[in-house]
Amino acid sequence: MSAYKKEVWFTIIMSVILLLAGHVGFIFSIFPVEGNLFGFPIMYIVPILVGWFGIFILTIIAGKIGNHIDDAIDAENEENIKEQNAEMKGVR
Repeated sequence: MSAYKKEVWFTIIMSVILLLAGHVGFIFSIFPVEGNLFGFPIMYIVPILVGWFGIFILTIIAGKIGNHIDDAIDAENEENIKEQNAEMKGVR
C-alpha cells in the first residue's frame, strides 16, 4: 500500500475515532448510567475522561503517526525521483 493511501485511510479512521470520542458526553446524556467511577458519577466523569482527555491523547497519537506517514511519503517521493532520473539518463 502506498504511503498516500495509508494517509487517506489514517485520516478517515482518525476522524471517526475523534468524532466518537468527542461525542461520548452526548451518548451518555441519551443513555444515562448510574454508578460511580473514582468517586464521581459515571455520567459525568466518563465524558470528561474520554472527551477532553481522550481527544488530547488521540491528538498526540495522531500527530506521531502522521509524522511517520509523512516520512514514508517523503521517502517514497525520493525513490520516485531517483527512478525518473535514472529513466531520463537511460533515454538520452
